[in-house]
Amino acid sequence: MRNPKWAVVAAAAVTVFALSGCVASASDVASTPPTPSTTALDPELPAQLDAALDEGFAASGMPGVVVGLWIPGQDEWVATRGVSDLASNLPIDRANQSKIGSVTKTLVGTVALQVIGDGAAGLTLDDTIDEWYPDFPLANEITVRMLMNMSSGIGSPGQTQLDRICADPYSTITPDEMIAIGAATPRADFAPGQGDNYSGYNTFLLGRILEHTTGTDLSTLIDEHLLEPLEMTRSRFAPDGVLAEPLNHGYSEFCPGLPQPTDTTDWANHEAWAAGAMLSTIDDLHTWGLALGEGYGLTPEMRAARIDDLAPGTTDAGYGYGLGVSVHIDPDSGCLLDLNHSGAEPGYGAHVHYFEGSGAVFALIGNGDGGTGEEFFKIVKALLPVLPTSVAATSSTACLD
Repeated sequence: MRNPKWAVVAAAAVTVFALSGCVASASDVASTPPTPSTTALDPELPAQLDAALDEGFAASGMPGVVVGLWIPGQDEWVATRGVSDLASNLPIDRANQSKIGSVTKTLVGTVALQVIGDGAAGLTLDDTIDEWYPDFPLANEITVRMLMNMSSGIGSPGQTQLDRICADPYSTITPDEMIAIGAATPRADFAPGQGDNYSGYNTFLLGRILEHTTGTDLSTLIDEHLLEPLEMTRSRFAPDGVLAEPLNHGYSEFCPGLPQPTDTTDWANHEAWAAGAMLSTIDDLHTWGLALGEGYGLTPEMRAARIDDLAPGTTDAGYGYGLGVSVHIDPDSGCLLDLNHSGAEPGYGAHVHYFEGSGAVFALIGNGDGGTGEEFFKIVKALLPVLPTSVAATSSTACLD
């Protein structure tokens, strides 16, 4: 799906839009009562987070958003703004299920690393894709590792995919049909493994290769490897796009020929499949953030590979794409700072962030795209600088100790 690789420290400059009926002034904060195993947050932090959320939410123009911060040993902070449904003005709620877009890639990538680490399927990071897709351009040079760290050079879906979705929001296009479109898409201007180009076609190929090698469909693999053992009961791999109540209606301005905004709640997710067809809630994203950060179910080798095998072209700021996840490395010390990923589907945005030093998780779910798919990031950008360095370190030498 339309989902650029966002760096945590900057977002593209985009035009702010305002939706009529959006209840931006409401401030609903839900938090779990203190338990013997937790301590209260620094009393200044919730107020600072609320103020930053107000600012970011107003700038985003989204109908509604729910965000959460979980710091080990401390009370949670979960806050909502706005509405889940413009027609009814029903307030957004933490229980609501949403489409989370390309955060899906982190689940598919983790399943792949589990399968590779287990060894039973015979799949390795260095297998070339010609074994399964011999007619794909440069298939004998593109490896599974390159699919996972976005270094294959396969072209990005771009505007043509969005045009297809706008023309047929209920398309049932198959993964192999999408892969064929990817094969016909012009490549990035570098040889396989020699650059960095974010493309969902990589994850389509990875998902189908997992199905071929395990003999199990991708939905079942995600269920059995992640959702069931982690008890993520409100999450689902859903190419059909069908959300379960309670849910957030999605509102998109991607399609100029449709009403602005358009309710996308019942749109299909076949165009997203392995690259973006997950549904989830803010609490399940908290669970997933912890599992992602801790390398759930991964061998030590695979846990290290997802961080170390960055695509060439990592920026001076230390951001790169590892095996299925965005990675932030302190360029001075070489220490891991955080793992994160964002996602956007028409009408929806999501973000999940794990901070290595503190083990804290930050997550967001929103229900508008503003025609850019990046509006939710105005909230992320407003909130992250408020986090104390004890939670979200900007530099670290901890891994050198």
